[in-house]
Amino acid sequence: MLNYNKVIVLLIFLCSTLFSQSLLNGYGFGKKIAIYDAASLGISSTGLLPSFKKDVSLQNPSTWKNLNFTYFTVTYQVEQKTVLDNIINSTSNLGYAQFIVPIKNKYAFGLGIHPYYDQYLQLDGEDENEYIAFGDTITTHHSYSSFGGITAFNISIAGNIAKNFNVAISFDYLYGSARQQTIFSLDDLDYYSQQRHIYTGSLAKLYFNSDILSIWNVPLNLYFGLGFPVQSISVKSYYHKPFEDSNDSGAQDNSDFPLLSDTIYPKEVNTKNASAPYEYQFGFDYNFHKEFSVLGEFSRWEDKENIGVSFSELNDQIQSIDHYNIGIIRFVPRLPKNILDRFNFKIGAYSNKIELVNSEKVINEYGISTGLSFNFGVTKNQVDFSYSIGKREGLFNIGYENIQKFSVGITVGDIWFVKRRTQ
Repeated sequence: MLNYNKVIVLLIFLCSTLFSQSLLNGYGFGKKIAIYDAASLGISSTGLLPSFKKDVSLQNPSTWKNLNFTYFTVTYQVEQKTVLDNIINSTSNLGYAQFIVPIKNKYAFGLGIHPYYDQYLQLDGEDENEYIAFGDTITTHHSYSSFGGITAFNISIAGNIAKNFNVAISFDYLYGSARQQTIFSLDDLDYYSQQRHIYTGSLAKLYFNSDILSIWNVPLNLYFGLGFPVQSISVKSYYHKPFEDSNDSGAQDNSDFPLLSDTIYPKEVNTKNASAPYEYQFGFDYNFHKEFSVLGEFSRWEDKENIGVSFSELNDQIQSIDHYNIGIIRFVPRLPKNILDRFNFKIGAYSNKIELVNSEKVINEYGISTGLSFNFGVTKNQVDFSYSIGKREGLFNIGYENIQKFSVGITVGDIWFVKRRTQ
């Protein structure tokens, strides 16, 4: 039954129009989310490099000790992709939330939540097909959809272990689910095939940063990241028996065949070690002027397991992603003298190389980004606006996607772990 479904959906895709999200969402467990917060999007960084404030990244806990206040941050994202004959797909969502507590400029801890995999995809047959069987003309139509993904709940701790050396460790608890549905229409009757997948797993990531070169008056900071699975992603799958939607209700009930009351429990399949993602990162921040820095980064994300192929109706999965970016930031001075001194300005460029498992295809993505941040309030609250435009090439049966991203983030601070004078 599973192989039969894959053949049907592959035939669907060959004559289908893509809606909703990128084709990458249909590979394996979906598209890996690379950039979470608005500040990082401004320089196209995955979050390793400082982009929020000087020497501080919201996603790199080894930099949090440089904060003077407790912060809560949340990001809202809008993404638009144009494919084929100017078909526009747009989505928006809350993309990132983080609570950060620095302690005495030596330690820090944080709690956060962010998306990890995105699996929203819809394929719809462009035309109805007609066949002649036993003297009758039969009209067929078909569609496929997948909705869901994987989210990460994050716990991070950080500390200064030497004068010029900071470390941190972050744990991501992964959870989520996806519903997949194939609808095959035969004349006026719809036949549904449905599955549900529930995901669990946990990851750890080590961060390091050092400005040891400042001993020789070289204004260069180095950043490193190493991510690995603590518990590889496991999947609990439920495969429901197909049914005929006799009354066009869109859901199985007692007017359908088989009747809802006659259905049996779905087939349950547990898959251990379905995905084992590893990540390696290196970056630098060179402060060539008291307010300006040039930053660069290389990161590689790789899934050591190939089991995700069997969960993809496109019979493939993302094996690795190589990411490069470079950017320039103008950070606000510590003591602003005028309104312009409250603005951060950012510009960046990036390139991604995405490799697939079965087809061995390489998908290339590249683009530019820009950002603007405004600081306000006693605790140096900040609003970040970022925009990115790019192009993705090498997509099967589509060719390319034009991508636009807009992100806005707001970060507010408060005073914690500060001894207050008694009234």
